[in-house]
Amino acid sequence: MKRALLLNADWSPLRFISDRSAVRLFMNGRAEVIQSPVSDGLSFWNDEGFATVSTVIAIPATLKLCKYVSKRWQAPRFRKKVLYRRDGWRCQYCGEKLSWNNITIDHVLPSSRGGQTSWLNCVTACKHCNKRKANRTPEEAGMVLAKKPANPSALHFWDVLKTDCWHIDWEMFLGSLKQ
Repeated sequence: MKRALLLNADWSPLRFISDRSAVRLFMNGRAEVIQSPVSDGLSFWNDEGFATVSTVIAIPATLKLCKYVSKRWQAPRFRKKVLYRRDGWRCQYCGEKLSWNNITIDHVLPSSRGGQTSWLNCVTACKHCNKRKANRTPEEAGMVLAKKPANPSALHFWDVLKTDCWHIDWEMFLGSLKQ
């Protein structure tokens, strides 16, 4: 099953939807397939489609809603994998590319000093940097964060790279999620 990236009318990414939902939105005129930023055609999956009696319906890869929808989204409870995706699987102190073997979670304000395990207080760090920082704030340890911790977007909760279903047209909208 292929997924489609659904964009709001203002071109901001909303979520991923199933291939069937994508075709339904497109056929009902509620969304349009965008012009591919890398090719001359529209953003469709080239290799698959739904067969009908008389034709094959191509599966859209990227759709834009015709009408803007208000997105009131609040970050759910803290999850490690989502934190890793939010930080791009990189140490927020030295910038090293991390894997399951060397990734840790660092509390910016250490938990022993009242820091909470939350989106705004946790970052990914390599084992070396986490040990070096120890029970201090980054300022006290003389370390600089690459970026300030923030709430993840809804797209960080999708495991986009779980399969090899990455479409090249998503790069301009989701490039930061691709590992």
